[in-house]
Amino acid sequence: MVTFSIFVLIYRRVMINLENSLINKVVYKEEYTLFGISIQDSVSTLNDKVPKFRDVTIRLSEEEGDLIVSFYTETEDQRHFNRTLKIFKKTFSEFIITPPNTSLEQVLFNTMTEKNYHISTAESCTGGMLSSRIINVSGSSSIIEEAFITYSEDAKMRILGIDDSCLKRHGAVSLACAEEMAKCLKKITNCELAISITGIAGPAGGTEANPVGTVYFGFAYFDKILTYKKWFSGDRMLIRKKAVSFALAEAIVIIKTTNPN
Repeated sequence: MVTFSIFVLIYRRVMINLENSLINKVVYKEEYTLFGISIQDSVSTLNDKVPKFRDVTIRLSEEEGDLIVSFYTETEDQRHFNRTLKIFKKTFSEFIITPPNTSLEQVLFNTMTEKNYHISTAESCTGGMLSSRIINVSGSSSIIEEAFITYSEDAKMRILGIDDSCLKRHGAVSLACAEEMAKCLKKITNCELAISITGIAGPAGGTEANPVGTVYFGFAYFDKILTYKKWFSGDRMLIRKKAVSFALAEAIVIIKTTNPN
């Protein structure tokens, strides 16, 4: 029996070869980012619900952290392509977080710009990758105020102002620490949204309570504090990428669905 991990590895190799063969041949292409569904469930749902046409290629990938579904066709006749997209959008409507061919950071930028909001970040295990993605977007200086890499406990106390009692009681990799990081960051930057990330990216450092891949998030949105504990699979780099992807997507959801009052 082929395990899911082996299936994904084979699938990725096939798709890499396919993408290379599609260079200069793709007539139409659309990509969507999914959020709130695993790659396993996405594969299963695509197989069960979305029709398969010989002239439409579907690729599912989370190699860069974001869970992206791509659709390709080489034919000018778009009937199968459009039908596939229509069924996909209906089936995955609650999980599609971006318009076609639009990155998470672009959606976050557009959402914050519409509301004239500003964002600040305090990162530990992701080491500035979140702020880097935000700054990928041209004009991001209009939304991002400050970005800190507070990797050590000393930096968390000295730069953010976290009380050492929180670190002694809960540890630097904890929900309580992520919450305090976001609260303190919000206070010193006065942004509408402050995001904190702390976790264990591995390959060493994992514990029974916090195995490798455990990441904690804090979102200080106006006067509200939201915290999350997530676990991500993969090597050190992929875990960090997935953590950043979650932070971007959750920030979009919070702004769009949470009443700031």
